[in-house]
Amino acid sequence: MTGPAPLIYLETLGCPKNKADSRQIRGMLTEGGYAFTDSPGEASVIILNTCGFIDAAKEESIQRALELARWKKDGLCRLLVMFGCLVQRHGAQLARAMPEVDLFLGVFEWETLLDRVSEFYKDTHTQAEAGKKAAVSEVSADKPAGKLFARPGPARDYRAAWSVASPQSHTGYIKIAEGCPRRCAFCVIPGIRGGYRSRARSDIIEEVSLRVAHGLREAVIVAQDTGYYGKDLKPAATLAGLIRELSDIGGLQWIRVMYCCPEEVDDELIEAMRLPKVCPYLDIPFQHIDDDILRRMGRTTDSGMIKGLMEKLRARVEGIVIRTTLMVGFPGETEKAFLSLMDFLDEYHPERAGFFAFSPQEGTPAKGMKGQIPGLEKERRLDLALAKRDLILARWQDSLVGKTISVIVDKAEGDGIGSGSGSRDYDARASDSRASDSRASDSSRDVCLYEGRSIWDAPDIDGLVCFSAKAGVRAGDIVKVKITHSSDYILTGEIENESCQ
Repeated sequence: MTGPAPLIYLETLGCPKNKADSRQIRGMLTEGGYAFTDSPGEASVIILNTCGFIDAAKEESIQRALELARWKKDGLCRLLVMFGCLVQRHGAQLARAMPEVDLFLGVFEWETLLDRVSEFYKDTHTQAEAGKKAAVSEVSADKPAGKLFARPGPARDYRAAWSVASPQSHTGYIKIAEGCPRRCAFCVIPGIRGGYRSRARSDIIEEVSLRVAHGLREAVIVAQDTGYYGKDLKPAATLAGLIRELSDIGGLQWIRVMYCCPEEVDDELIEAMRLPKVCPYLDIPFQHIDDDILRRMGRTTDSGMIKGLMEKLRARVEGIVIRTTLMVGFPGETEKAFLSLMDFLDEYHPERAGFFAFSPQEGTPAKGMKGQIPGLEKERRLDLALAKRDLILARWQDSLVGKTISVIVDKAEGDGIGSGSGSRDYDARASDSRASDSRASDSSRDVCLYEGRSIWDAPDIDGLVCFSAKAGVRAGDIVKVKITHSSDYILTGEIENESCQ
């Protein structure tokens, strides 16, 4: 490479699995000699990792790409790339409709980015030496293929070296598989990502071990269905076995399991959930509780199985918190079916519940089903479900007031503390507390504000714990915090002592 390499800006939309892909992309490009910036205005290359799951996600991805395109006029950008699920699904339409974007790559093309960016840089440098303006390939309505690459096929396996080639955080997503083994009537993911393909267990252990050596303390296990892990391998493996091996890695403190379909939560996995390093937290997408709706969705569970599973988990895993995803307004959802979902919340009160209204997607069986629910009715049902969800969450969080819990520190004062919901209440209480301390002792000058998560809070998804402590607590430390207040998604407390794990 001749001359300084262009700076790259990489932005990720969508789920944690996309974030895991972006980490590999960043590591690959870093290993290739490229540097990154947090400001799109400073970047010569801008890469947007997109989401194409539902209409709202698609619209967000397109709007963000158009916003980033302004840096081609107002900044240094000469290459704008859209990558990921949205491109895999709608690449040809995007290439025709968005001339602002120079390159479209599907989900199985990310490993080609190094060559494509290097080729662009070489062409740009050659043209610059000749005094010419750098250009990118053009696309016309009848010839989008000039900048569209979205082939089907297996993705290249992750590389452990790439996972640490960029700055390492104390918490990180560990993607253990690609694709999905299920065919739910509402979901486009199998059409985008293909069938289920587990990563080799040795590769996962190598990645986590290397990342722990570089500061990782919390491994968040993700896949489209983590519980299905290893069933396609020869010899077969299990998620429970993988968790046991991860637990043996010295320096790793927390293991958190996300996206585990209820069919896969067996006795072996429940026993693994009891291991000391495994957070008493399991993300299980139930989708609904009504048997007829579950059947129409193409799910292989029923209400009895779901309720029995929740009872078993709570009986056998001490202090477990259940996160689930539930849908309202699926075609054929009668008022009775909806009320059965509300009754389920009242009786089983999952502590973490994410709701969304059914959104018909092209290419899915659900789009053409009879019994489509009008938009206003879906919104009404969603509002009712969210209100009940918020009440359940508030009651559970209130039950923590007065208790001492484990918290992993994410941010210290000056690192963007107070940006979440409920933060103003916390800021006011913290300010009053420090003012009172200052009247009592000059040592208050050494007190800082910290933000973290309880053992029941997944990063970027669940709530926060805010507390004050003496200076010197670091991101990644695990501390004991006595909870004194609860507000929205924020717990506020006092550090029990100044020692950290």
